[in-house]
Amino acid sequence: MGNVTARVALFAVGVLFLTTSVFSAQQRFTIAKIEFEGLNRLSPEQVLATTELKVGQQFELAALDAAAQRLIDSGMFKNVGYKTRATANQMTITFKVEETQLKSSRVIFDNFIWFTDTELVAAIQRDVPTFSGTAPDEGDTLDRIRKSLQRFLHENKIEATVSHIASQDSVGSSAQEHVFSVADIKLPICTLHFPGAANVSEDKLISNARELLGTEYSNKFVGLFAVNNLSKIYRELGHLKVAFAPPAAKPEASAKCNSGVDVTIPVDEGRIYKWEKAEWSGNNALTPAELDSLLDMEAGKAANGVKLDKATTEIQKAYGRKGFIMARVRSTPEFDDSASTVTYKMEVREGLQFRMGTLTTKGFPASEAKMLTSKWELKTGDIYDDGYGMEFTKKHMGTILRGIYQQRSGEGRAAPQVKWNTHVNRETTTVDLSVELVN
Repeated sequence: MGNVTARVALFAVGVLFLTTSVFSAQQRFTIAKIEFEGLNRLSPEQVLATTELKVGQQFELAALDAAAQRLIDSGMFKNVGYKTRATANQMTITFKVEETQLKSSRVIFDNFIWFTDTELVAAIQRDVPTFSGTAPDEGDTLDRIRKSLQRFLHENKIEATVSHIASQDSVGSSAQEHVFSVADIKLPICTLHFPGAANVSEDKLISNARELLGTEYSNKFVGLFAVNNLSKIYRELGHLKVAFAPPAAKPEASAKCNSGVDVTIPVDEGRIYKWEKAEWSGNNALTPAELDSLLDMEAGKAANGVKLDKATTEIQKAYGRKGFIMARVRSTPEFDDSASTVTYKMEVREGLQFRMGTLTTKGFPASEAKMLTSKWELKTGDIYDDGYGMEFTKKHMGTILRGIYQQRSGEGRAAPQVKWNTHVNRETTTVDLSVELVN
């Protein structure tokens, strides 16, 4: 190596540590080769582009330090180091890296209605070569994506601001998404299309989505609206596997709305499934016949997905009336596509059976408190009925509070509110109730 000594830079958690090195002031080197050690999920080509170094360019120590810092700042690496090796006037650079275990999340282009996702990805890759649809949750990659999108808009003469937020995943899991949006431009939804609609007419879908019309377009919101609202129309008819594709949007060019958004939401209705049966397990307090009556399904008829969606709540209510206030139900559909039927595996976990503890009153005048306790029929030690309090309120509370209501009304004052408080004791398997009159 002559008068050139090896130089090693170690970057740990973004902090630069350098060893002392000596390079001849008169000697000039050309980068002959750039290598990487420690890559697993990333390719050398992707990482090389991030460094912004090129084979054939003049070697400069400052540029090498900046390249290593860019790798750290990207959020893709936990540790970055390098070593150099010179032969004559040719320099080989070897980066030694440890890829980060930081979580990456999906990137959503929320309202870039002038471009396809493919075009947006290609634009970002000019500045962030490693980008393929996800981005690290930490590091500077997210800001680089935002700046890249901003530049792409400017190049296409769209003067707007690009913003970024981290949002919960569309399917409602704990995962997040990185949502990039265009601000400073009004993008009202003018037209809706539902290609694939057949058993449910497109007109009916548009009618049920009419609240979207005139609102600012958001790919994420429109997609969630279709899943959470329009799917119910199909599920009620037995289309249990209905699926809406991600919305596609483009500028509206009609005379009716020449500065808005035309939105297309493809739908795959799927087949109609007929109800076969429910198979129950884990149930003791309620019989299969009693549970079947809560489902309210008829064999051979279309499986009403809306009823099935509500069934878990209804079953838990039924168990709560028998003291099993922690009962849980897990349903798993089993589809027979050849017969277009569905069977639901219903796994019940009843849990402990609770009994009534104490009933206390607070804020009631003495006469009303006495009347309340005298009418209360669920006694200490009785099997707890989770629905009894609601029934009691509807049946008796108006009578108990009539005098107070009349007095308040004569004084021009608002009626008091009744508040129920529940304390569950798992050790004694009892439920204590307190009912409070809130002025």
